[in-house]
Order: sequence, then C-alpha cells, then structure tokens
Amino acid sequence: MGNAIMITGASGGIGAAVARAVAAAGDAVLLVDHRAEGIERLAAELRSEGRQALAHVADIADEDAVHDTVGAALDAWDRIDGLVNCAATMISTPLTETTLADWTRVLTVNATGTFLTCKHVVRAMVGQGLGGSIVNLSSISGRVGLPNQPAYCASKGAVLQLTRQIAADYAGHNIRCNAVSPGSVRTDQLRTYLAAQPDPIAAERQLVDSHPLHRIADTSEVAAVIVFLLGPRSSFITGADIPVDGGYTAV
Repeated sequence: MGNAIMITGASGGIGAAVARAVAAAGDAVLLVDHRAEGIERLAAELRSEGRQALAHVADIADEDAVHDTVGAALDAWDRIDGLVNCAATMISTPLTETTLADWTRVLTVNATGTFLTCKHVVRAMVGQGLGGSIVNLSSISGRVGLPNQPAYCASKGAVLQLTRQIAADYAGHNIRCNAVSPGSVRTDQLRTYLAAQPDPIAAERQLVDSHPLHRIADTSEVAAVIVFLLGPRSSFITGADIPVDGGYTAV
C-alpha cells in the first residue's frame, strides 16, 4: 500500500475523478459522501481493479460524523497521509433573493465542512508525526465575484483563507495545505446549472468563451493537479492556490 488518502464528496464529479487517480497511483482511499450509493459503487469498482478502497457515509458538517470518519481511516490503515476536500454545494441566486437558509446551507457544507475535516485530520496527522498533505477544493468563485453566487463565493473565499492559515500553522509538523481553484468543469452540478438556464446552449457558449482556452475542463484535469499536490513532487509547496481555470482569472 502507498499512502492513505481521505476524499470527501467522492460520489461523483471531481471527487470521484480524484479517487480514481489516487487509487491508480497505488494509494489507499477512503471515499466519503453523504450519499451511500455513489461511493459504495465506486469503492467496489476500485476493489475489482485490485485497489484498496473503502466507502464511509458521513455528513461532513456534523463534527461527530467527521470524528468517526477519521477514526474509520485510522482503524483501516493506522494512519492518514492525505485529505482532499471536494464536498460542496451551490445555490445560484441574487443576493436579494438568497434566503438565510440558503446562505447557511452553502456555508455549512463548503466552509464548515472543510474546517471540520481539516481539524480532525490535522489532529491525527500531528499525533502520528508523519506529516501529510491536504488539498482543499476552492473555486474561481473564491477569487473573483461572479453573478448570483453570494453564498458560494463567500464559502470558497473562506476555504482559501482557511487553507493559508493551516499551511502557516502546521508547517512545523510537515503538514502541507494547498487549494485548487477550478473554473468550469464538466460535472453533474454544471449540467444541472446549464439545464436551468433559459437557453442552455447559449449559456454553455458563454462559459466556454469566458475561459481563454475556450473549453470546459474535464474532471480528470483537476484531479491530476490534486494528485500532484498530494505527492512528493510538490514537497515545497504549501499555502498555495492553484487555478485550474483555463486562464479565467488571468484576464
């Protein structure tokens, strides 16, 4: 077995792509999501390929559930070498139409959930004394203001600052913490967003045109950067935010 990596939001999208890429590199993976079906199916798929994969159903906004999830990883492999926080939710509404319930839901999953998983994984990493690498999924929405995303932009901005704070606080324990900020990526979330637009084809064209590379990313392209940040070739990188955005934030 290589390293032991915990991945939240692993039932689909970028999280599932990360799980496949990490497992292909020879690492053991603990797949975490509040939806059982997706992670159990993926874990079974990976095991059928000879990989070490476990599924653990948990709500990352519930601290007791996060504590139990970290315990499950330690029970299985006696250590945690890496954490990838992909779990997130998004509500697209103007500020004046965003309810307190909407705001609370997005901040709770995206910001509080990331805080809780980092808190308990870092505690485990410090205790085992082996260092480790954490990668938090932020977004271009955490770097720039985007229309109709007040809660999502705020939550992803919080993830960026939390990443930097952890990097500064735990470098002495050889724990690295970095963020990845994707632009538009072909996920179910993006497909749902496009389907809700008055003209989905025009909406997709606008997204494509907003990225200087003039296309939408595949989940595997984001996963490749995350795998790099987890591994030894990025050993002198911490507190960084890597934009995987086709040049969106460069212009």
